[in-house]
Amino acid sequence: MRNFISGSALSCLVVSLAYAGPEALPEGKEMKQVAPMTATCPNWSGFYVGAFGGYKFSNVDTDLRANDELALHGGALGPTLESFGSHDLNNSGGEAGGVIGFNYELQNHWVFGLEAAGGYLWARDSDAEGLVHLPTENVDVKLSSSFKTHYLMTVAPRIGYAFCRWLPYVTGGAAFGDLEFSQSYAVFRGLRGIGFDASDEVHDTNVGWMVGGGLEYALTEHWRLRGQYEYIDLGDVSFDSITAGTLQGAGLFGAHHRADLTEHNASVAVLYQF
Repeated sequence: MRNFISGSALSCLVVSLAYAGPEALPEGKEMKQVAPMTATCPNWSGFYVGAFGGYKFSNVDTDLRANDELALHGGALGPTLESFGSHDLNNSGGEAGGVIGFNYELQNHWVFGLEAAGGYLWARDSDAEGLVHLPTENVDVKLSSSFKTHYLMTVAPRIGYAFCRWLPYVTGGAAFGDLEFSQSYAVFRGLRGIGFDASDEVHDTNVGWMVGGGLEYALTEHWRLRGQYEYIDLGDVSFDSITAGTLQGAGLFGAHHRADLTEHNASVAVLYQF
């Protein structure tokens, strides 16, 4: 009897749950489905400005070539000067500046742009060779070199492909920079003081080229963050030196001095697109 009562109660409970149905909502209130949030992709078209900071490594190769008079009458002096004067003045330093540009995004997500950038460089080096004695000529030789570059400007188109908030791109165009190169040498003979010496410098603004690439990320609809690498070739500068001194025929001696510059530049920029 007890088992019959328990079974009947359990059956009633199952039936009541089956026919109970959902709880009725108050009048005027309906169930609403919440759609999942989707990430919105920014529009990469428009003008932008920004500021950047970076680090630059400069390859500076110098070359000194003695003229015929120095090579013929100087004996071992010409080769010694050429050896001392032909070396590198590689240097590195920071860079800071600003950028301005324009992007246009096509419907297939390709992005085409044009950008101008300019920055101040802390990249310079100097080298002073100590006195070197040449027993065959009974002279001592001293040579000093210095190279500086103060600014860099680039104007270049760029092409990228937008992956929603990410924009990888490549770029290449014109580069403008100043090259300041100086070199001096002096030849001492015994106790008679300076036999002859020469000193000169050149300071030019060169037009070269650059290639590079980078990756931008859209923090918001307007703010961007990017990293970039550039390889820059600014060509060379040169000058001729004529010696002066107490040695007979010193004015006939001279040399050709040259320095060329290439740079590797890595930078980080914060941009604002209007």
